[in-house]
Amino acid sequence: MLLGNWKAAGLGGISLALLAAGSLAGTVGAPLARAAGSGDGAVTVRVVTEADADGVYDSVLEPGRSGVEVTLTDDAGRVLTATTGADGTAVLTPASSALTGGRYRVRVTNPAPDTLREAVAGLGTGADVIRAGVGFVDVRGGTNVTYTTGFWEPDLYCQENPDLVTCGLAKGDATGQQGLVSFASGFSNTSPGGAVTQLTDNTKQQAVFGIGADRTGNVYAGTSVKRQTAYGPAGAVNAIYRYNATSKAVSTFVTLPGTLTAHDGTGNYLHDDGVYGRVGREGLGDVDVSGDGRTLYAVDLNDSKLYTVALQGTGDAVTAGAQTGHAVPRPADCVGDWHPYGIGVRGSRVLVGGVCGAESTVTDALPWGDPSRLSAHVYEFKGGTFTEIFAHALDYARGCAYRFTGASGYKCGDATATGERMSANWEAWNQRVPVREEHLFVAAPQPMLANIEIADNGDLVLGYRDRFADMQGNRTYAYGSTTQLVAAVAAGDVLRACASGTAYTLESDGTCGALKGSLPGNKLGPGGGEFYNDLTVLSDARHDQITEGGLVLQPYRNKVWSTVFDPYTNQAYEQGVRRWTAGSGAVEGNQLLKSTWSDGANLFGKGNGLADLEIICDQAPVQIGDRVWYDADGDGIQDPSEPPVAGVVVTLTDRAGNKLTATTDANGEYHLGTKDGLKPDTSYQAAFDHSGIDPSKLPGSPTLDQLKWTQRRAGSDPAIDSTVDSSGRTTVRVGDPGFVDHDLDAGLVGPVNRLGDHVWYDTDGDGIQDPGEPGARNVTVKLIDPATGTVVKSMLTDAHGDYLFRYLPDGRYRVCFVLPDGYQWTRQNAGAAGDDSVVAPDSGCSPPVTLGPGHREDLTLDAGLIKDLGLTIVKTDAKTRKPLGGAVFQLWRDSNGTPGLQRTGGRKDTLVDDCVTNGQGRCWFDQLPIGTYYLVERDVPEGYVLPKNPVTGPYAVTLKSASSEYGLVVRIANKRGEPCKGKC
Repeated sequence: MLLGNWKAAGLGGISLALLAAGSLAGTVGAPLARAAGSGDGAVTVRVVTEADADGVYDSVLEPGRSGVEVTLTDDAGRVLTATTGADGTAVLTPASSALTGGRYRVRVTNPAPDTLREAVAGLGTGADVIRAGVGFVDVRGGTNVTYTTGFWEPDLYCQENPDLVTCGLAKGDATGQQGLVSFASGFSNTSPGGAVTQLTDNTKQQAVFGIGADRTGNVYAGTSVKRQTAYGPAGAVNAIYRYNATSKAVSTFVTLPGTLTAHDGTGNYLHDDGVYGRVGREGLGDVDVSGDGRTLYAVDLNDSKLYTVALQGTGDAVTAGAQTGHAVPRPADCVGDWHPYGIGVRGSRVLVGGVCGAESTVTDALPWGDPSRLSAHVYEFKGGTFTEIFAHALDYARGCAYRFTGASGYKCGDATATGERMSANWEAWNQRVPVREEHLFVAAPQPMLANIEIADNGDLVLGYRDRFADMQGNRTYAYGSTTQLVAAVAAGDVLRACASGTAYTLESDGTCGALKGSLPGNKLGPGGGEFYNDLTVLSDARHDQITEGGLVLQPYRNKVWSTVFDPYTNQAYEQGVRRWTAGSGAVEGNQLLKSTWSDGANLFGKGNGLADLEIICDQAPVQIGDRVWYDADGDGIQDPSEPPVAGVVVTLTDRAGNKLTATTDANGEYHLGTKDGLKPDTSYQAAFDHSGIDPSKLPGSPTLDQLKWTQRRAGSDPAIDSTVDSSGRTTVRVGDPGFVDHDLDAGLVGPVNRLGDHVWYDTDGDGIQDPGEPGARNVTVKLIDPATGTVVKSMLTDAHGDYLFRYLPDGRYRVCFVLPDGYQWTRQNAGAAGDDSVVAPDSGCSPPVTLGPGHREDLTLDAGLIKDLGLTIVKTDAKTRKPLGGAVFQLWRDSNGTPGLQRTGGRKDTLVDDCVTNGQGRCWFDQLPIGTYYLVERDVPEGYVLPKNPVTGPYAVTLKSASSEYGLVVRIANKRGEPCKGKC
């Protein structure tokens, strides 16, 4: 025993420190032979942005990603690095580097792990096959290889031809009219474009504008204030209604703050003057859903706030969680009132936009105000704060809302000024009554920035809704009038703002940055032209602006859609949708939703008869994979030269017993995904079966019976280790939609002898490996030849306390452990093999083990550690309590099981050691095993008498009683005898 100032080290502190560091993996076995790298071909790594999640590279749809780090690694761990260029490719030439072997591991580094995930992969080695982010290439003999891989944003995924959804609006309390409708987005340019499916009638939600949709069948529509249109079932409140595709039901999902002005229902709402000036100031603006389906966004016009509402659950079980309002800041140079309205969501980006209405410029002399003081502003919302990213003026020429081209009648033309009859030029927000023309049409366009889309290149696409069309309606009385009915002609707009870094510039003369739009020089947009073709020509008239503010863009597909009226040439009084090529503004198709000619009494004709527009995207696919290989050196790591294993059957089984299977191909790869029945948010048991493979071509030509699964989770990189346990099984949890995990790999090894495997902290000292007792990391383990005492191999336990000696020749072995400071070995053989400690406490070694035929491994050579235990004696004067130095004690351990201390005879107890108290009256014993002890006082300080019975005890030394700083403290006092002769 050591004598000194003993302190027990805290097990918790030591174990945490040990577990915090990375593991040290032993390397056993020789590497495979390598060829010289000088004859290697080149490796071209192509990194793309995957759009359609089919595992196949589409050069038109899926752009390359620049700035991605790419590495090649050889068997020795040497690395060659490159970065992808503008086209997403990087060329690596190992022949001109230090790499050798011809077979290399490819790895691409995720440049934005917070938003990007590894792409869904395909099978095969063709240049157009999207592979996993970590893979393998063989360029021996000068073979050139192209390895394609990629990343994607699941929140942006949408199938090739999704449905769109919008909502028809009806006048007054009309019934039986279209409400929510859906239709395929790939409609033609021949009327009617395609089929339309009515989801609800108008009474289920009535006046709405903003529409958002999640990926589980829910459509959300926000209450709008539109003159002559009744509120929905929730009444005059800011309700968001939810339609579910499974139940087909509409319900009030959530209500945001604000009370709405009541409608005047007299004469089927033909007057309704009370809400005339409340349009755009009350109700809800745009509504949208985050790409992950967890947040509902809505702009509340009553308090000018962006509201976030947590979406809990999916499908028809979704419920509204907490709602939080965020005040959208008023721009510093805003003239008039600030009117936030539109929302844009792309991936993790959220934008909010609105207009400054310039109301303060409206006078009796200038009832349309000063349009040069109008402005539009776009904010980015991130982390609860808003940052303005773009603003533009709104006083550009826009032509005519209605140009009559017949023989006689009023003609609006290019010279028509703002405020004149049928001018499409934006006006300041006002409540004037414009002069009608001969066909009873009226126009006084006032901008509401109703929608924002973010294009693939970062440009902004802005959708404007004409406020006046919602104020006036169709074939209804003008404000304050009871005489003649008039009809508003809406004049919305779609503009593009060009991105350059973090700055934006409004399109000019139909050009946006490097992109050329469809109508340059037509005098109907900023700079004298238009990027998007948003006009229509009828038999005797033309509308220069036909959009209604609903807007949607499909990422990567180069398509954008908007709600419009009269989408087709020479077909008047129709509500529909127009599709453009997003990058050129050219018309691709039109969709007729409703002809309003015969039902002008109930519908809005040319006066904003549709709400917002939304795209219905499927949930992003999920996928797991990826590779089975032969672990030739048995280290549990996929070395570049180690071969793949074809023919392994992988089976996933869910809790209901449903099974999915795949078989590894010639590359050892497999995938299971959505198309195979893999479900998101589901746990599976994965089982790998190698019984059907041909092992003859594997290194060493092992038999099937000789193959085993390699060590699990070796090293610190899950992309290149083996996930399965010794039976070829593991559990996999598939996450949210878009989840991709290509780290479900498995390695096979040939016939080997093995010894292992665990060192742990036995915190309760019972000698048994109890649940929750942590492994002991970085403990030195030595493999000993018992015959000679020679150390054959040595290694450290890993982060879990595990060790494993592999590929051992037949023979006899012993395992010895180096005891960490502050610890001792726990009880030996306290339980079943594999659950206890086999180490002899006095030697730190296991019993000898013989390995050979019939006994290839022993994984029960475990060792348990317990904290050092101690006993401290405190010697004092019985009367004064003064510490006494110079007292001599013996410590005995009860080793014969007989009560009391036996110091003589054939079965005497065990003498541990002596100690002498110091000047503080203390001495101590440390490194004591758990047990029962006795003290014998052998000598006393000068001037004191030895007790009649110098034996004290028994003292129980346990983890509980003796693991504190000074161990078990025993206090012993002596009485004075003769006067002291020295210093007392």
